[in-house]
Amino acid sequence: MTGGVVLVRQTTIIRKQQVIEAARRLITDKGMDAVTIDAIAEIVGFSEAAIYRHFSSKQQILLQLIDDLEHDLLAGVAYAQTTEPNALRILEGILETHLTGVEGSRGVSFIVLASAMSFEGIGLSDRIREMLDRYLDSIKEVMRRGVEEGEFHKTLNVNAAAFTFLGMIQSTATIWALNGYSWSLDEWRNQILEIYKNGVAASVRVPA
Repeated sequence: MTGGVVLVRQTTIIRKQQVIEAARRLITDKGMDAVTIDAIAEIVGFSEAAIYRHFSSKQQILLQLIDDLEHDLLAGVAYAQTTEPNALRILEGILETHLTGVEGSRGVSFIVLASAMSFEGIGLSDRIREMLDRYLDSIKEVMRRGVEEGEFHKTLNVNAAAFTFLGMIQSTATIWALNGYSWSLDEWRNQILEIYKNGVAASVRVPA
């Protein structure tokens, strides 16, 4: 009996994740308006009734998707903070993680954010705002560390620097998507990182 209960729970988790991934695909490929229970059912290959056994509404599906996005974004920041030696390297690690993730998943995290922020009909704006506040707080923490350790300008406005960092990633993902994912982000990532570092670093090393 216990084994049967575990199997049911595993099946439930798998099916929920399939539904979430279907919502991601629809948003990335067609936009937020394309996300319907019917469209999700067609992708995952089971009935609308089966979807409603796991989620009460489209809103609940999208809220779970946002929860997953928040987890991934904050995990990327936390990983860089524990593996990199200083604030500049942490920012580099975060940028690489996010933009590598963007390229690997066709920009889904930041494209979903952009779509959800512009779609007020299902009450996602407060949850998106909450997620972005947490993300920005984690970036501000890195900025403060850079200032305290003398790596960043003493007069650096950490709020503005954090917003700029987020905007840099968001705009890159959005423009990349609008151009049909037609170019590699590797060279672009390195270029925008250098521009950003030159703006926040207390001293800039000029290559010989």
